[in-house]
Amino acid sequence: MKSYIMDKDEGGTIYSGTPSQIIDQITTNSKLAFKNREDLRRTYASFACDWTGKPIRFHADKDLVDDLIDCGVLKEQK
Repeated sequence: MKSYIMDKDEGGTIYSGTPSQIIDQITTNSKLAFKNREDLRRTYASFACDWTGKPIRFHADKDLVDDLIDCGVLKEQK
């Protein structure tokens, strides 16, 4: 199973599993309050877009995680 570290995460938290499991882990580790899962995805997509200048999809867990990996916000740990 691949694991990833979030580039902008101060604690260097490692995330692994399916896209849904990664979103669950991000939710658990976040210090921000979210109304629901869609709110979390939308907020993280907005942050990532601001950080990278690239569009980030957020309508599904897989889209968000794939785009976070593609733009370098989530980096695979070797």
